[in-house]
Amino acid sequence: MNKCNARGKKMGELKLVSFDVWDTLLSVKLFYRSVALELAKITGRDSASLEKRLIEGYRKVRAIRRAGGFDDSKIVSMTLDVMAKFLNIDSEAISKAILKTAESHPAEQYLIEGAKEAVSSVKELGLKIIIVGNVVFWPGKINRILLEKAGLSNFIDGQFYAEEVKISKPKPEVFYKAISEFDVQPEEGLHVGNSLFEDFAGAITARMGAILIDENVGGIVKLSDWNAYIIPNIKSLREIVNELLSS
Repeated sequence: MNKCNARGKKMGELKLVSFDVWDTLLSVKLFYRSVALELAKITGRDSASLEKRLIEGYRKVRAIRRAGGFDDSKIVSMTLDVMAKFLNIDSEAISKAILKTAESHPAEQYLIEGAKEAVSSVKELGLKIIIVGNVVFWPGKINRILLEKAGLSNFIDGQFYAEEVKISKPKPEVFYKAISEFDVQPEEGLHVGNSLFEDFAGAITARMGAILIDENVGGIVKLSDWNAYIIPNIKSLREIVNELLSS
């Protein structure tokens, strides 16, 4: 049976699944723990307190970004300046610690449980897989290094980051730009992420299917006739994709 949205438009055949990176595929908290260790070596400060401040700063930066406080074309430099002032650490030292972490720490430790299996199982179904990611105070190349080292890059057909395409989620244009590279229409795509605002609302605004990962739900929740779901963890993704492909 063909599914329709509120306007009666038929959902297209699923051809592509896009993913957010942080706290969808990789744990940002565990990454910050490693960055804090590298910053501690550079600054001589306590790594535990640095980890706490990094997480606080990350939340601060995301709040400013959501409020439209940054220019998408300068997102990395602007957020890095904010974080440098918040930590009272030179921006070059922060960038150095992040790059050192990405290059020298084992990236497998950052994998969200079930993420690799979920991505590989979707790929086995013949679907295109892409990354549509926002960035803060490090560029998309850091994510590329981590995804490669974590063993996910072999499943990914393309990666699109805010500072490269000059657009941040939840703006629908970032989704349009990414899927157009694969000649896919919005109704033929499904986006998976952990942010209600940036991922879920952004994908729906772009007329894509959307999956929100929220550990507070007890199982798969379908929200409407449109392909909008909430799942407790990424392990549930394969079940939804199978359902969409068979409908």
